[in-house]
Amino acid sequence: MADEKVVLDIKGENGDSSSSATGSAHHAPKSEYSNDVKAEESLMVDVNSVRDVEQATTPPPPREPYTAYTPSRQIFIVLIATLVGFFAPLCGAVYLPSLILFQDIFHTSSQVINATVSVYTAVFAVTPLFGAAASDYGGRKGVYLVTLFIFFVANTLLAAVPPTIGGLFVLRIFQALGASVVTSVGAGTIADITEPSKRASRMGIFLLGPNLGPVLGPLIGGQFSTPSLWRWIFGFLSIACFPVYLTVVFFLPETLRSLVGNGSHFASSSGWLVRPRLRQKRIVPEGAYPKPPRLTPKRLLSLLTFVPNLIVSIGSGLQFSGLYCLYISFPRVWQEEYGWSGSETGYAYLAPAIFLLLSSLLVGRLSDLIYRRFKTRHGGQSPPPEKRIDMQIWGYLFGAAGKVMFGWFVYKKLHPVAGLAASAIAASGTGLVMVTSTAYQTECQPGATASLVALAGLLRNIGSAISAAIIDDLLRRLGIGWFFTGLALLDAVWTGGIVYIRLRGHTYRKT
Repeated sequence: MADEKVVLDIKGENGDSSSSATGSAHHAPKSEYSNDVKAEESLMVDVNSVRDVEQATTPPPPREPYTAYTPSRQIFIVLIATLVGFFAPLCGAVYLPSLILFQDIFHTSSQVINATVSVYTAVFAVTPLFGAAASDYGGRKGVYLVTLFIFFVANTLLAAVPPTIGGLFVLRIFQALGASVVTSVGAGTIADITEPSKRASRMGIFLLGPNLGPVLGPLIGGQFSTPSLWRWIFGFLSIACFPVYLTVVFFLPETLRSLVGNGSHFASSSGWLVRPRLRQKRIVPEGAYPKPPRLTPKRLLSLLTFVPNLIVSIGSGLQFSGLYCLYISFPRVWQEEYGWSGSETGYAYLAPAIFLLLSSLLVGRLSDLIYRRFKTRHGGQSPPPEKRIDMQIWGYLFGAAGKVMFGWFVYKKLHPVAGLAASAIAASGTGLVMVTSTAYQTECQPGATASLVALAGLLRNIGSAISAAIIDDLLRRLGIGWFFTGLALLDAVWTGGIVYIRLRGHTYRKT
């Protein structure tokens, strides 16, 4: 009751309710009676006040953590996804140093061998969309297991069966199918286990695969580009895939949040070993975690035409395509202009690779640091996703500066260190853009992470395919200096789109 009171009765030494100095009530003076009432009222306690104090001192129930995995196990899962995502770009690039050799091995023309590259790139561009849809519906791990097994078998057959051009085309398709699907699934895995405040640095680790594959591929493939060793190009990929496949089977838990929640079921076990399963049953109540929307054609179109995502994805594709043009030009530049050997040219790829690696890791950590500082200064409120792309303008400027310098340094035949340093600056800009773009997309539409990364990969690979098709003709017409100046101008112009997202992106999210 609102007026409920408790009266504390003070007893004398003899146990009576009244004081020993007090006589009968009707003989007590009025003033003395009034004093007794006031003393009694002073000892009354408001029960509701006591309840309020008890409720105030009772701590609220603890919030469920975003992920139940320990930090070390989270990093282990991120590393598994990174290794799996490394195979698709590595497989495409490791093939390139042997294109001329394969004309003799498979008894065909350069146009037909180049067509095998185009087929691989086309499959690589499209299939991640289907992998993303499958992983968002049935779970991540099943997609890993099926597609990696296809990749392993395709490479084993290419290394073992007699060389035929028809077999090369078919098995290159299965190579691309097996390797490329998991690039989008890996991004979904990382979003499943990583809270937003740490997501950029984790994405920086994951993107090492897509970024370094095109660089390390020629370096590795060049070691096997001889008539006696060419089968080891595919044998190397098969051998490298096998231990990664076993790691996925026995150590990668299912992470799709609509099936397993925050992973507490797996995290509560004593070790990291998991029971091999192709399909994970739902172990959380229906509706406890939102399901990712299905990737229907209408949904795909809506994701692609969502203006912030479209601007960020095209910009990321421009950066990657520009860097790919730089990679493609390396053999012509260093061998024809500077007289380097094939192996020396392969080592030249390490300059952009190292700085791409450093920028991906450092930018991810810096972006997460800015994220946490914002939350600290704003009472725990998360920053808007657009905050992630504040640094991206610097990435475009670095990329543009590196491309311009590379083109004109090589044209003027300056010391090789100048050209290599310029390629490193361009690669740093690309790493900055790709890491912040991926982090932004995962926070802007967190329910469609795998699909968004697949769309970004589609645009990147389309851009790379176009770059490979037109670069020779444009270099002849424009010269290497003006060609890379044109690419730099595209970077500079696209910064306007990034500024627009920073200022107006929130309006699209609200609608």
